[in-house]
Amino acid sequence: MKYCKNCGAQVKDNHKICTQCGHSLQSQNVTPKHNKKKYLIIGIIVVIIVLLFILYKIMAATLSPENEAKTISEDIKKGDTKNLANHLVFNDRNLSKEEAKAFYKYIVDADNPDRIANDIESKTKHMKEDKVNATSIDVNDTEAINIHKNGKKYGMFNNYDFEVSKQKVSINPESDSKVTYKYNDKKRKIKLSEDDSKTFATLPLGNYKLKAQKTVDDKKFDGYLAINMSDDNEVQEQFNEKYLDINIDDSELDSDTTVDLYINNKKMAAQDDFENDLYGPYQSDDKIEVYAQAHVDDKTFKSNVVKVPQSDESNDPVSVDLSFDNDKIKSHQENEDIKEDVQSFMEDYTEDLNEAYEEEDYSYISSYIKSGTDTADHMKQVVKSGNEADYSDPKVVKYSKKGDTITIELEKQDKDNHTIHSQYVLDYDDLLSDFKIKNYTDI
Repeated sequence: MKYCKNCGAQVKDNHKICTQCGHSLQSQNVTPKHNKKKYLIIGIIVVIIVLLFILYKIMAATLSPENEAKTISEDIKKGDTKNLANHLVFNDRNLSKEEAKAFYKYIVDADNPDRIANDIESKTKHMKEDKVNATSIDVNDTEAINIHKNGKKYGMFNNYDFEVSKQKVSINPESDSKVTYKYNDKKRKIKLSEDDSKTFATLPLGNYKLKAQKTVDDKKFDGYLAINMSDDNEVQEQFNEKYLDINIDDSELDSDTTVDLYINNKKMAAQDDFENDLYGPYQSDDKIEVYAQAHVDDKTFKSNVVKVPQSDESNDPVSVDLSFDNDKIKSHQENEDIKEDVQSFMEDYTEDLNEAYEEEDYSYISSYIKSGTDTADHMKQVVKSGNEADYSDPKVVKYSKKGDTITIELEKQDKDNHTIHSQYVLDYDDLLSDFKIKNYTDI
């Protein structure tokens, strides 16, 4: 049994029209199919809305600056430079793996990775809370990372960039050279001039060790260009080479004495001060011998010979200390002074000898000749003989000294302009710097 929806009267199931009011009963017998479809559509829409809301919340959490900061923080704590490269930027691009490694090494060398990691999370959180657009992470008073807003991701999520600071790096070359180095998997070249400082590159903050090869003249040296920004922003050349820091002890030499430097028997360019220059580069396993020569008057003195070590792991110049036998040089210089005094002595003697001949008086030359010798007796007779004699231009052409005895060969001109050679043996009094002729022979 069923009831009329219009008048409420009881009607039979098979009736199509109410017998009381005449209202159609057909719509009450069948549930419309389109009502079920409508409910299904509504249900699907509700599910989609819920899923979209859940997806939004997931994406909002995943793409949030706080989550990005947390990821960077974890990468730094774990030393995961491969993943870190995907989250740090430089010049509107992600860091390369090489740059990320260099940045992480800088943090380790200059500070503490855990402190930096925690600072990144903390400051990112405060940016949102304080509603500021930028902040920075500092390491030893140097800005390491600049965190700043950069638009929206997908038009709806806040986007923060974690940008590594830019650093200008310079290089002060040790020699004229051409350097080929590898950076970000690309070969690059730079031409350098000795002591001519120049900008090397602008790089993300980091400690780098770039594989390189240096060419000096025709020599090639393998090694690295090291950039330790935790110390300074200057490139350090670390090649398989060595330079020589040469110190020559010339304190006992006269200022006008010429000193020549020889490396592997090759005379180097003359220098006023050898200590102001480094010599090289040489291969670290090259065999090198170094010595110097000093030219004192007409004699050459050789210093000690230094064999430079064939291997040296450090890049510091190899110190080479050279010195001369100062006693020998001093003795030679003293002997040269005596030789000059002998020349003056013989000039005075010749002049007074001419007077003695002219006056026939031995007393003019008695102070020059050692008394009691055969030479003294001989000269007394000669000057009194009345022979005319006039000697000029006496020159000591040979000289030797043994103890207190000096032997010389004297060349002089007679009155007829003939050259006369004579040998004299002198006694030398070192204390008085005085000479006495004890023997004389014409050659």
